[in-house]
Amino acid sequence: MSKPLGSYWDVLEPQFKAINIYKNAETLAASIADIPRYIVLLYAAHMCQSEVHNGGFLQLFWNSTGIIVPDAIEAYKTIGMPILASLLEQAVQPLGLPYPLDRDDRWDALLRASGLDEAELEAIFKTTDNFYIGFVKATKNLPFDDLDREFWDAVKTESGGFETAATRYAQNPFLLQ
Repeated sequence: MSKPLGSYWDVLEPQFKAINIYKNAETLAASIADIPRYIVLLYAAHMCQSEVHNGGFLQLFWNSTGIIVPDAIEAYKTIGMPILASLLEQAVQPLGLPYPLDRDDRWDALLRASGLDEAELEAIFKTTDNFYIGFVKATKNLPFDDLDREFWDAVKTESGGFETAATRYAQNPFLLQ
């Protein structure tokens, strides 16, 4: 008899390092080809909430982790956290459709969404030593700060909190069929 599941992490952790978000969509697709979809969704939700908690939506879109945003939206809907899904969908809107999976394309979309012209962006990046800090300055008018706070609150409260909702989802015996 197998040990009861204590946390969603019990099913995610054995596959965690196999999922490769660090190159491109093709590499990601190849890395998840043999991983059950429910584990991929748990990964996407886990990584998204971790990134937003650590540095907000800008960090999520800036980092390689941004490639899993469409899966994270699906994941939050699937695990019973529609508020998180909605907040993530709102955060994605400035980047346009289709959502840019490629990291450089996301960076370009963030800069376009900033509303700044080329001269203003150039001035920011010329006077900023740190490239990421340049993005922080350039995108300060995007609605991420308020959405970050709402997201953090919902991670703690919606459906009993992320850990509870993700674990409840991972415990569903129909996922293993």
